Amino acid sequence: MANPDQKTILLEQAFDKIKVICTKFQDETGATDMEVKTLLRELARVWEKDINEAPKID
Repeated sequence: MANPDQKTILLEQAFDKIKVICTKFQDETGATDMEVKTLLRELARVWEKDINEAPKID
């Protein structure tokens, strides 16, 4: 696993990439901020479900 500094950098990079993707999505579709927020919430909900159903690794 990445050390705390690497983890922070990776999280910042992921945030920046997600922000670019969302902005491009809005530009191409005309989606509102609320629609993008709803999409991100739904993705997080699905992701959380997938993580909770994944087999545990010890």
